[in-house]
Amino acid sequence: MIKNIYGAKFRELRKQQNITLTKAAKDITSKSTLSLWENGKDNLSFNQVLELLKHIHTQPIEFIENIISSDLLSLSEKIHLAYVASDTVTLHRYVIKKRELSKKHPQNNDIFLEYCFTCMFYQDLSSDNIFTKYDKIRLTNILTNISEWNYKNIFYFGNTLGLLDPENINRLCSSLITYSINEKLYHQRWYDEVLAAILNSISILVRRNYLLAEKLLDRFDQMKVSDGYACEKMHAQLYRAFITYIKTKDNRRIYEIINACKALNLKELEDGFITGFKQIKQIYG
Repeated sequence: MIKNIYGAKFRELRKQQNITLTKAAKDITSKSTLSLWENGKDNLSFNQVLELLKHIHTQPIEFIENIISSDLLSLSEKIHLAYVASDTVTLHRYVIKKRELSKKHPQNNDIFLEYCFTCMFYQDLSSDNIFTKYDKIRLTNILTNISEWNYKNIFYFGNTLGLLDPENINRLCSSLITYSINEKLYHQRWYDEVLAAILNSISILVRRNYLLAEKLLDRFDQMKVSDGYACEKMHAQLYRAFITYIKTKDNRRIYEIINACKALNLKELEDGFITGFKQIKQIYG
């Protein structure tokens, strides 16, 4: 189901093109149901919304990107650039800025989630545990109360999951996998975020609770991941190989995957896999 935060945006785009409710709803849903959805009083399935967008001549990616604020997308880009550069000074500055803003607006969950977002990347590079027990409880409550996986919720989960307990990562990620399968969520921009969140969940759980990671990998195998996501598939294979190593200390499959990256001249992927294996050996010996 698509949460009704999208209804108002759809109505705006429909009216811009002078398309009536009747014409927009034709062969998809009733005029009354569409009207209720536009006004935030009903839900529609993901596939229904995709069909409706065709009637107002709007691409799904255009519709999605209009929902996520430009400020948030800009922040995301800046955070990732600082993270890749291991720039903890810049990341810490973002954390402090968002934390103070969240204190000024304690009821605003979006601002708080932006603070959590900055914390996750900062703490991954720093030993400074700035995220408090209260912050963790609030984040857990927000994410575990998600009733529908809209794009915004997928984005926030994928960028804050490292701050959660393993059990909650597993529960939320399992819910996301079920949603993506049931809704046949294969539009590229959505699917990119879904796969990133799932693989990030597995990566973290391999280090914290490999048995839960193994269960998520079994669920991941149920998804229809096309060959266009070869790198994502390689990550999943590597995580399986990590689990085999943890259980048996057999590292042959790990080096097969690393050598395949080398043969394909995937230097960045190769370096990342080598670093990941070093981390696994530090944790499990």
